[in-house]
Amino acid sequence: MNKITLEEITQNLNHYLQRVQAGESFVVFEANQPIAQITSAQSESILDAFDKFREQLNSEAIDLDSDEIFADVRDPSPTPEKPCW
Repeated sequence: MNKITLEEITQNLNHYLQRVQAGESFVVFEANQPIAQITSAQSESILDAFDKFREQLNSEAIDLDSDEIFADVRDPSPTPEKPCW
């Protein structure tokens, strides 16, 4: 992603908008701090891309065993249901 200053985009707005239409993206900086991101309205947003990826996953085909996943996370301290003796 290209970096530009607020002054640059203010002086050359049409130029940068044409570049955005061509598919480029920009982060606008003011005093070395990012203040805005400019991308094409036609480009796919990160949320749209994530939704498409999530739709491709078939969670029923994934065999998950929660006991196996969380075995190292659980507290091994004795409990009323599982005393230490």
